[in-house]
Amino acid sequence: MTPQAKTRSPSSRKDRSSGRSSSSRGIPPTPRTTSRRRKSPSALPTAAPRLLSRLRDMWHRISPDRKLDALGVLLAVAGLALFLSLISAQNGLLSRLILTTLRKFLGWGSLAVPIAMVIVGIWLILRRLERLPLPSAPRLVGLGLLYWNALTGLHWLSGGTPALVGQGKGGGWLGERTLWLMIQAFGPMGAGVVLLAWLCFSLMLLTDTSLTVLIQQLNKAWQAAVTRRTRQSSSRQSTSSPHAPATEEPLPAEFQPLPAVPLRSPVSAKPRRSRSPSTPEASSAPAGPPESPETAPSPASSPPSPWVLPALDQILDLPTPAATQDNLDHERAKIIEDTLASFGAPGHVVDISHGPTVTRFGVEPDFIETRNGRTRVRVSRIVSLADDLALALAAPRIRIQAPVPGKHYVGIEVPNVEISRVALREVIESEAFKRLRSPLRFALGKDVAGRPVAADLAAMPHLLIAGTTGSGKSVCVNAILTCLLLHNTPAELRLVLVDPKRVELTGYNGIPHLLTPVVVDTERVIGALQWLQREMDARYHKFAQVGVRNLQEYNARHQPPLPYLVAVIDELADLMMLAPDETERSITRLAQLARATGIHLILATQRPSVDVVTGLIKANFPARIAFAVASSIDSRVILDQPGAERLLGRGDMLFQAPDAAAPVRLQGTFVSDIEIQRLVDYWRTAAAQQTSLPSPSASGETQVDLFPPHVPLKQGELWNLEEGDPLLQEAIDLVRREGRASVTMLQRRLRIGYTRAARLIDAMEEKGIISPALPNSPIREVLDYGPTAPPPEDD
Repeated sequence: MTPQAKTRSPSSRKDRSSGRSSSSRGIPPTPRTTSRRRKSPSALPTAAPRLLSRLRDMWHRISPDRKLDALGVLLAVAGLALFLSLISAQNGLLSRLILTTLRKFLGWGSLAVPIAMVIVGIWLILRRLERLPLPSAPRLVGLGLLYWNALTGLHWLSGGTPALVGQGKGGGWLGERTLWLMIQAFGPMGAGVVLLAWLCFSLMLLTDTSLTVLIQQLNKAWQAAVTRRTRQSSSRQSTSSPHAPATEEPLPAEFQPLPAVPLRSPVSAKPRRSRSPSTPEASSAPAGPPESPETAPSPASSPPSPWVLPALDQILDLPTPAATQDNLDHERAKIIEDTLASFGAPGHVVDISHGPTVTRFGVEPDFIETRNGRTRVRVSRIVSLADDLALALAAPRIRIQAPVPGKHYVGIEVPNVEISRVALREVIESEAFKRLRSPLRFALGKDVAGRPVAADLAAMPHLLIAGTTGSGKSVCVNAILTCLLLHNTPAELRLVLVDPKRVELTGYNGIPHLLTPVVVDTERVIGALQWLQREMDARYHKFAQVGVRNLQEYNARHQPPLPYLVAVIDELADLMMLAPDETERSITRLAQLARATGIHLILATQRPSVDVVTGLIKANFPARIAFAVASSIDSRVILDQPGAERLLGRGDMLFQAPDAAAPVRLQGTFVSDIEIQRLVDYWRTAAAQQTSLPSPSASGETQVDLFPPHVPLKQGELWNLEEGDPLLQEAIDLVRREGRASVTMLQRRLRIGYTRAARLIDAMEEKGIISPALPNSPIREVLDYGPTAPPPEDD
């Protein structure tokens, strides 16, 4: 017997003895299933965590969008049920408990809770709609403070007693406690003042406007309501007494009819059509008798513009101060000196310029001992150590400017640990921006020394912007447009915006500066560029007739002035793919000739290749901005030199000025979507107010150019198909004289292309002048010679 058998035998014997004893006693042996059932209660605690883990896995598999949708539906349904419970007299146990708690805590303000739940739920369900407003943190805080203020005010107006809390009236427990604390701290009169200040502060946060603008808007709304009520009462009195004269009840001053101007000539009284670019002669010299001295306009007595520029503090946010670390800069300077010395190119740091994105260390090369004596370290040796310096400084990439223009040292630009954002308002309020007196000035950003940099579009006179996706190109375009809209009224500046991507510039739709809505269809861009060329030619005709050379001289002598025109094309690559020849021809002609007429171009592209930024386009755009690109080849296409491939992105750029020998590294300005929306809303409101003014011809409002309704924005055909080709009659006479017709003969004799000659052949076939195509022959027979005798046949 094996040891295993010996060890098992006692247990087996016990089992068998226990089986016999149970059977001998008449008790049946316990089956195995019974033992399993006895163990099942102990397995319940282990099954609960498994179920929870499965539910947790199922919850994690649901996407965040579906969770928000479910939350929105739940909030909307719960808010609707709670609102119905508030207005119903019969409620259940749970709803009665919730309503009692809400009424005690919020009083009369409990009615706003279900409404807010329904609104939030609907917003969560419909959050992906484009036109749905996005809530901002200041507005939400202002709404909460306004609600709290309303609870406190309601409790004070209802008596301010604590007994109202138990009755569910007034402002509830929250309003009663807040009012009690204010009275205890400031007294009854002081509490009223604090409550009023609290209300004003809440409204300022909610509307995102200053107190002055808020009071002006409330005053305008009150005056409009009073005027509307006066008009309604006067209309009721006129309808009640139809035979009463109309002059018995005078209207308010703003509804009085304007005085007639009988001495104006018919041509000078034409609205806006006389300044159409398609008819420049009509706008330069009006026909008819001269105007009298009382009504003739003069440059000295021109009416003021009705447009008002927006306030800078109401549109742009305050800049945040940037933190500087002087100890880190000195440590990096020591590392640069040690690294250069270890590689045999000693130098010492003589200047440290801390910018928003990079810090430039000015390194002056030292002298070394050679066979020929003491010589200075070559600049090329320091440039070749760029990768070694980046490794020593633990920097992602560095850029070496050798040498810095106008300085006696080499600039080593090292990225900062923390990149600070350059606010647009900070640059606009700087002396560099105020020093420029041009209406087309705009803020560029800050250089590596932290100095603000601004530029003038009129002096460029055109701008080319290029960079990869996400490098800051669109933010730069928005910053330029924001600067132009902050400092120019629609009477001074008009815009033509082209956005094939449909998402970057379409937010500017509705502002009065636009000549046409943002062009998003690429087929309409060529028509817009051709309109700009016609406007340019029309302005040159006006300049020639009055004897001036540019727009500034014309506006100084004549009224109304002509506005500047700025065309912004956000993506040039799409246009060059669709119609490269027409696009290049139009852009080149405008860039060469449009400067004197006040027409300027801003081109932006994310594909700076030679087939997009051609040599002809680049030669007419001396001012260029290069953001981060993929390779040095793209940098050479933009700037004619490498360097843009080492930029950091997110607004880091190289600006090549027309009068500068080398590009300057800048950190571009940042303008947020909220700031742009404030500016767009301001100009939309101003345009809506201008539409309620009297007619421009009577009130003297400054006229501005618009796209004429008869000018298409698409490329038209060379001739009208209904009227026919102008060469059709000449082709018919030629065919009748020759006694035969063919496409090649028309091409040769009329000097036209194949497509036009084939159309002429088809047109003559439809008229029955020539026969249809003959088999195996390109020549057509002449069927109708008309008054012309057929040519004599050869014998």
